[in-house]
Amino acid sequence: MFFIFGEVNDHIRILVAILLAVAFGVTAFLLNWLTYDGALAASIFGVISYGVGNWEVALIVLFFFVSASLLSKDIAATEDSFSIKFRRDGRQVWANGFWLCLWILIWFISGNALFLAASVASIAAATADTWATELGSNSKNKTYLITNLNEVTAGTDGGISYKGSIGAFVGSTIISVICWLLISEISLLICIVIGFTGFLGCFVDSFLGVKLQGSSLKIPFLSNNENGNITVSNNIVNWLSTGVASVLVLLITLII
Repeated sequence: MFFIFGEVNDHIRILVAILLAVAFGVTAFLLNWLTYDGALAASIFGVISYGVGNWEVALIVLFFFVSASLLSKDIAATEDSFSIKFRRDGRQVWANGFWLCLWILIWFISGNALFLAASVASIAAATADTWATELGSNSKNKTYLITNLNEVTAGTDGGISYKGSIGAFVGSTIISVICWLLISEISLLICIVIGFTGFLGCFVDSFLGVKLQGSSLKIPFLSNNENGNITVSNNIVNWLSTGVASVLVLLITLII
């Protein structure tokens, strides 16, 4: 990517991105936002989002990371397990950032803004889900299981609440507004689609949390067990939901 497709300006931007991303990773580690492997993953993520992408995409990613970390801090600061809950590891970073990196790389090669929109949609979904989780996990909030709307304990996999849903809508909307204000290649209509699919991605995450999380799937090439099974974790559910949101943007944009 660096030598074959990049021009001189791309090389300079990527080198600057390496310095800034490493600085951010170290800072996030020192602020107790990320574990060591989380800081390493965030640094790679930052190089791709700013170096291969542009500063507008990097700003959207930065908003997601900072807002998610601050919301986690507000909730976890009163708990004994502060450092365990608050620090995000590398798997959590890639669960939220994989699709943005994939679409950004494709956009960098093709120059098609459709993939740029898909990358932003994945972050909109990640923001919506994170805001919903952090704002809706308070035990005082009435929570309902997404599959049958039976009342459940706050924090239950697949649980949704009014406060969490509002948080998801606000988080996704902010991402779409930032996208509209900063990225000229993406029209207002597509930004609205991004906000909608990001919000929808939060409910996809809740649905998959009920149906898949904790279950065992036979996928030999991903498993390190002799039986070839993997357990579907929350990170896998997050990865799937952000992917669904980004693919939906691609499909809806093509239809429009």
